[in-house]
Amino acid sequence: MLRPLVIPRLHARSVLQATALGCWLAILGDAAALAQAQAPGTPDESTPGQLFTIVEPITHETIAKLRAQTRSLVDKTSGGAQGRRAVLIFQFIPGETAPGTSDFGASYDLANFIAKELGGAKLTVAYVPEPLSGFAVLPVFACTEIVMGAQASLGPITPENQSFDPALREPLRFLAVRKARDPDLILGMLDRDADLRLVRTADKGVHYVLAENLPEFLKNHQAIDQPSAWEGGRRGVLTADRAREEGLCKRVAATPAEVAHLYRIDGSAAIDDPTLGSLLRPVWIRIDGPIEASKLSYLGRRIEQARQERANLVFFEIDSPGGMVEAADGVADLIAGIEDMKTVAYINERALGVSALLPLACRDIVFKAGASLGDVRQLITARGRLESLTEAQIAGLADKAAFLASKKGHPEAVARAMIDPDVEVVEALDQTTGATRLLSRREAEADPNRYANIETRKEPGRPLAIEAEKAFAFGIGETVRDVEELKAVYGLQGMAIRVEGPTWVDSLVTLLTDPYVSWLLLFVGLFMMVLELKLPGIGLPAIVSSLAFMLFFWSHYLSGTADQLEIILFLMGLLSLAVELFVLPGFGIFGMSGIVLMLASIVMASHTFVWPTQEYEYREMGLTLIQLTISLIGVTIGAVILARFFPAIPIFNRLILQPEPRNLGESVDPAAKPSMEGYESFAFLIGETGRTTSPLRPTGKARFGNLLIDVTADNFYIEPDSLVEVVDVHGTRVIVKLWTGSGESQLGLDPEFDEDSQPLG
Repeated sequence: MLRPLVIPRLHARSVLQATALGCWLAILGDAAALAQAQAPGTPDESTPGQLFTIVEPITHETIAKLRAQTRSLVDKTSGGAQGRRAVLIFQFIPGETAPGTSDFGASYDLANFIAKELGGAKLTVAYVPEPLSGFAVLPVFACTEIVMGAQASLGPITPENQSFDPALREPLRFLAVRKARDPDLILGMLDRDADLRLVRTADKGVHYVLAENLPEFLKNHQAIDQPSAWEGGRRGVLTADRAREEGLCKRVAATPAEVAHLYRIDGSAAIDDPTLGSLLRPVWIRIDGPIEASKLSYLGRRIEQARQERANLVFFEIDSPGGMVEAADGVADLIAGIEDMKTVAYINERALGVSALLPLACRDIVFKAGASLGDVRQLITARGRLESLTEAQIAGLADKAAFLASKKGHPEAVARAMIDPDVEVVEALDQTTGATRLLSRREAEADPNRYANIETRKEPGRPLAIEAEKAFAFGIGETVRDVEELKAVYGLQGMAIRVEGPTWVDSLVTLLTDPYVSWLLLFVGLFMMVLELKLPGIGLPAIVSSLAFMLFFWSHYLSGTADQLEIILFLMGLLSLAVELFVLPGFGIFGMSGIVLMLASIVMASHTFVWPTQEYEYREMGLTLIQLTISLIGVTIGAVILARFFPAIPIFNRLILQPEPRNLGESVDPAAKPSMEGYESFAFLIGETGRTTSPLRPTGKARFGNLLIDVTADNFYIEPDSLVEVVDVHGTRVIVKLWTGSGESQLGLDPEFDEDSQPLG
């Protein structure tokens, strides 16, 4: 039994008071709502959505992957109100090798899937940025709305290398009727030879009608004009301009980010999400400290390892005060190029200076409470010095930041403002879409008919620094309290994620590429090379020198400043020196070339640039040359000290070639240089035989009659007390080989020690 509703009788005055109070409350409520809508820094709530890229050829594997991804998103949002349901954007890209070759069966199945199985979505949108032909056009018409690029086109549907198949008419007619498309238009695009007319009627309507259906159409419509539907003789092709004029294309957009803005979905949703429809396999990579060249190789190894482990979600934990421009640019490009994994930048404490490029290269940006991003005013050189950015660097970095932001769906104006102090960021109402948008004042004032209610969000004068609390207001990310809350955002509650940080190899590379350690390696390598020449033979100095140079080039190779070219140049330098010493003795072209090649390779391995072009690069080059010069001076001083004191050390003096004394009773200072007076050349010794008084490794001493001189073996080693023959002379440099003949020396050499022999240089 229903009880009647009893309305109590009210006094007329009470009714008027209540009515007036209700009106005031309504007015105040509307005013509060309006104030909240216009409150600074309160952007519109975005619509759930996601972009899915479909690259030709369309296959059944494409459909299976797309079905899993779309259902995962639709299931999350279909339970909410209609306004909160997902907008699905399908971007169709023609194949690079064979565009327009998609199979009819797979293409029609994809069209049926989009038209029938995605009812839980708010909207399906086809985005065609480039000309698309063949059967891949079918799923475009299966979407609720179409957005095209300015130079895009659709059709013809029948591929160029195939003839028209009449059996396809009915399936395509059914698809057109289901999506309320003009059937004759699609059939005309299917058959390039069909006579399709563009009929304008008296009621200002526009219709596509096949010539065979025109008499029936004219019975019910008054036609004003009925020209051919194809432009410029391109039969079966519908251009973006024509599609826009006739309402088939909703909007022309240059990038997926513009499409996302048109449908008021989050900018990051304009990037493919590899995690949709798949089991989450996360990886956590830390990026700490200044961004330098070694970070690029470190991240490259970590990312490649993540791919081998089939990860599809990468968290980059960033805590950096800045770094070098080239290094940050390279790391940002490396991260931005990841397409098979979803990238998330987690700013733990700070991402300041040029390190701000790294979060912009990620799909998602998440701030830890209290973290900050931006304020790009200085760079940190390889030697840890702070230097202000030049005007050219500011312009280049601002363009780079805007490019990364547009590629990953972040506000371009905000990205520019973090670097360029002159950029003024405003929030304006886009009257085309009805949504608020962050852009530069210059952009807003350039199109006054589109943007209204312009309010400043960042004044010009200094680079923008975004605190975690303002991240959402600037449309650049969201904020969490800690790592556990971050994991909850991505559905990873309670999951243990392995953290990938620098290994001992990365730490060793960082240590060895320190400028002071690099200088020490160069000094040790060069000094030990000189010592090996003083103590001939493959011994300890040669091993230490090789190890020092190996560590120098290995560390710089892994840090990214050295490549194969530098290593090859250094090896060629060593080879040239070896030719000079052992093959073509004499300080000539090979020796000079070898020294130049080795020094050039060392200088090139110390920088990411080959030749300096900017002011700070010239400074870095100058410091490197100073470092190398100091090393050479140190080696020279060390060689002088070595020659003076090394022979007097009891342990090491056995390694020095001692000159023979003038007689058995007179001692000679082993460090004293023998007199060369009276001997300008030893050319007269060519063909003479003598006996070695020390090992030749390959240099040492030999006696020819009463002459005791320094000689060089034409091979690597000759035993002491061996007969040798002079084969060549360069000034005072005598080249000998092991004597294989018989007989006595022409100089009357006595095999026994000659007390009256004179030691000569």
